[in-house]
Amino acid sequence: MTVRTVAIVPAAGKGERMGADKALLDLAGTSAIARIVATCRAAGVDEVVVVRRDGAAALPAMAATRVVVVPPGGEMADSLRAANSALPATTERVVVFPVDHALVEAETVLALLATVERGAAIALPLFRGRPGHPIALRRDVFAEISPASALLRDLVKRDPARVRVVPSANPWVHADLDHPEDLRAAVCALHGEPWSTVAQMFRHRSHRAYLADPIPPPQLERLVDAARHASTSSFIQAYAIVCVQDAAVKAQCARLCGGQEHIVQAPVFVAVCADLHKIAAACGRHGTSLQAQSFELFLQATIDAALVGQNLQLAAEAEGLGACMIGAARNHPLEIAQALALPPHVFVAFGMTIGRPADDPVPRGRMPLDGVLHFDRYDTTRTDRVLDGADAGMREWARRTNATRGGYLGRPVDERKGWSDRMARMWGADSSYAAARAVLADELRRLGFGFA
Repeated sequence: MTVRTVAIVPAAGKGERMGADKALLDLAGTSAIARIVATCRAAGVDEVVVVRRDGAAALPAMAATRVVVVPPGGEMADSLRAANSALPATTERVVVFPVDHALVEAETVLALLATVERGAAIALPLFRGRPGHPIALRRDVFAEISPASALLRDLVKRDPARVRVVPSANPWVHADLDHPEDLRAAVCALHGEPWSTVAQMFRHRSHRAYLADPIPPPQLERLVDAARHASTSSFIQAYAIVCVQDAAVKAQCARLCGGQEHIVQAPVFVAVCADLHKIAAACGRHGTSLQAQSFELFLQATIDAALVGQNLQLAAEAEGLGACMIGAARNHPLEIAQALALPPHVFVAFGMTIGRPADDPVPRGRMPLDGVLHFDRYDTTRTDRVLDGADAGMREWARRTNATRGGYLGRPVDERKGWSDRMARMWGADSSYAAARAVLADELRRLGFGFA
């Protein structure tokens, strides 16, 4: 086969800031170098030349790939000069594809090569006004790297007229894999859904039916790791997450949460806890005692738990999972604390089911934005209009749910009742919901929380 297009992958560094050999980084089950080679092959590249330092670990076997070895301690320009000397005589186009940019997709490489084929000497990808990598060049232009003083950026800057930029939707054209947090972001991106964070928020629905697919431990750890970076008051981080996978314990939790079947069905039931235990231990370590009677501290811990729980749900949804928050985890706070072996000063603020959804509920939407968003002062003149809009939205949801899903949780929904009807029944003078939670404060006191 005549080799006309070659990709050069500089991968000779030690990866000191990353703490690992970048070429061998695990990107969702595929090494970085294998991902780049696959991308190049998909883009029609004939051969890939990988530049490695002498003594580096061996690469996995990959078709149409050659390794050029350079002495340790060199710069990228040294790697490029070594690769230039090894290019086949028939080479017409070169793609410089640093291993740091392993998440760039084949469509970007194809667009760069097509730009060079149409006459450009150099083609750069451009994401949001910033150029990045990989870079495609004509062979004769790339040969200018040969002098010891020449750098790749010199080739780009030498004559702006011969450079073309190619708009790209891929942020990884200028997002390097330099540090462990970059690797974490890359792995999350590879597992994520194709929605922005804001778009994902609009797509939220509570799922109450799940497939039997388990959630792999690394994924669960990744989701909780991301969730725990939520904001926290005064850095107290007063939360804990108990992931329940044991069938017997899940069944016990389901019973304590009103017998909700999807708790049993979901592969994971998460107890999101307000946790002052660690702060109590910190106080004891320093010869003092926890101010457990403080309502402010109780409120901080509860808010912390809510923030980390919302983060966890959003993280799960971003990776294609479904979730449902379970307020009924507060039905029996003493019993569920015992079931989960919670220490003093910890209570389950709410639960959450997580799994691959097996249902497709009609989105409920939300009340009109005017009922939530105010500028400078709370505007009560909107309230009646907002309630009318909320009622209409709830009735429309009921109609759609009955028509397209045969009802909600197996029962038809009353299409006459709006949002205000439901709130008046739940929280009005005859509220059975409030009556059922009348002992909650006393039970939380028994778990080590006070309300002075």
